[in-house]
Amino acid sequence: MRMVKRVLLLVVLSGMLAACATPTVPSNEYLLMDNGRQKGQIHPTKESAVRLMPIVVAHYLAGNEIVLVTESGEVYRSQNNLWAESLSSQLTRLTQQRFEKVLPNITWFGGQRLPASATALLNIEVDNFYADLNGIIHISGRWQVISASGELSASNTFNVKTELQSDGYGSMVQALSRSWFDQVLNPMVLEVAQVLQE
Repeated sequence: MRMVKRVLLLVVLSGMLAACATPTVPSNEYLLMDNGRQKGQIHPTKESAVRLMPIVVAHYLAGNEIVLVTESGEVYRSQNNLWAESLSSQLTRLTQQRFEKVLPNITWFGGQRLPASATALLNIEVDNFYADLNGIIHISGRWQVISASGELSASNTFNVKTELQSDGYGSMVQALSRSWFDQVLNPMVLEVAQVLQE
């Protein structure tokens, strides 16, 4: 019995030493960037206060791994290419910054308590935010503006597909950023501005 325990102990120690000797592949971490924020078109609205709810992403997107998804629904999570910050946090922060820039008459509240003067709430949900193995970006989801009285003021869906111009995770992250701002947020801003102008 003692001999078996010694052999098991030697096997475990050998495995641990081998794991320590194996070189680890360094990981790359990425952030979404709003490179078009300086040239965003300003839209006039009434002065108001709006709460931007934290953007909810589908559960499979909630980890730090950047994902690729096949046409058959297989999810590949990169172990070496990661989000430096959760996708939900990045999208929420960058969306609020863009909305503050292009809708300056609105005071945007993110995550804080809703002030008594608030006139609306903006809710955004993201179902897809990935590239497939054919080099196509997929972003989809929905958004709603809820009035202070709890009524639905406006809502819409978004479904964006964009072809990657080059290979690599860096290119994928840049394409996801551009698509989020140009094809998701820009149309959303126009509709939100129209609702909050009434």
